[in-house]
Amino acid sequence: MNRKHLLAFMAVLFVVLTACSGTMDGVVRKDAKRVKFEYSGARIGTADVQVTMPEGERFEGRTHRGREATAPNAGVSASSDRFETLEGFYGNADAVLFGDRGNIMKCRFHLTDILIGFPSGGFGLCQLADGRVIDIFF
Repeated sequence: MNRKHLLAFMAVLFVVLTACSGTMDGVVRKDAKRVKFEYSGARIGTADVQVTMPEGERFEGRTHRGREATAPNAGVSASSDRFETLEGFYGNADAVLFGDRGNIMKCRFHLTDILIGFPSGGFGLCQLADGRVIDIFF
């Protein structure tokens, strides 16, 4: 590999590994209310994600590549029986978000490029434990 190619490769690698942040637009299916998701530290299919719902509850969690999202608190149940809408949705990154009022939201994202992560664009679906579904575009 010549010097020019090596520099180009290193520049691309730097961009991929550098932490990025941004926003994603969401729409609650039940009442068409818009919500803004924020992500940070996005790279190689992982990111910290936050959203504040219209009623004021703030959710946050971390995405993981594939179906590796797990609850960080052993005492909190995130069983799949309440999140049936996500079961048929294909994605390559999952997240469990925990609300500041004790509620749970599960999300699945389809990232356009798993190595670039959220900045590459994509779409997603989140479902709250109460059954509400949020469509996400970024």
